[in-house]
Formats: sequence, C-alpha cells, structure tokens
Amino acid sequence: MAKDGVTIFRAAEEDMSQYGHVNSRNKKLMFQRMYIDDPDTGMIVKKLVYPAGCMIPWHTHDAAHGIYVIKGTLVCDDCTLSAGDFIWWDEGVEMEHGAGNEDVELLFITNKPLNMNYLDR
Repeated sequence: MAKDGVTIFRAAEEDMSQYGHVNSRNKKLMFQRMYIDDPDTGMIVKKLVYPAGCMIPWHTHDAAHGIYVIKGTLVCDDCTLSAGDFIWWDEGVEMEHGAGNEDVELLFITNKPLNMNYLDR
C-alpha cells in the first residue's frame, strides 16, 4: 500500500508461499520478497522465510546488513535470536545462519547493494 510517498508492508501477515526460490548453495527452498530496492543507494529491505532446517552456509557480503526476527528463532554461527531481536553484521564478516527446528521469518536490511560470497569450509 502506498500513499503520498509512504509505503506500508504488513510483513507479519503476509503469505510468502508465492515467493519461493531455491538457494543456489544448499539447494533448499526458501522464500523472499523484496520490499525496497533503492536505485540511488542500493539499500534493500526484504522479507525472508527460512523453513525449518534451512541453513545458509558460511558466506560474506560486500555490504553491511541486519536481520530483524519477526517470528521463530534465527540460528547463527555464534548466537540464537528470537522474535523481536535484531542483529547487524559489518561488511565482510564471515557468517552462517538459518532456521533450526522451526520456520523463521525475518526482515533483511542492507546499507548498499548486496552480493553473496560463499566460502569453502
């Protein structure tokens, strides 16, 4: 919904089943919907759903980025986050993250264009 330059996304209420794609590295089905892709800065905001057991293997990004947990538990290499928690990674930090035994719904936010650099571990 947009009006006079304001856009509202009701992320907690959205059916993500139509936004599925297969992760190129782990070959697992996950879901993502782009909310904002700013052409001036490259900043993005998107909703992600990692189904139970879907871990994104070790990787880095050439952008700083954060994840806000909407629902479920985000399992990271060095912590576990619950609904309402937010984590921010600086550019180039090595990480892995995903869902444990339950689906996890997230908002993913970057400060500039994002790329995925998978690591061989």
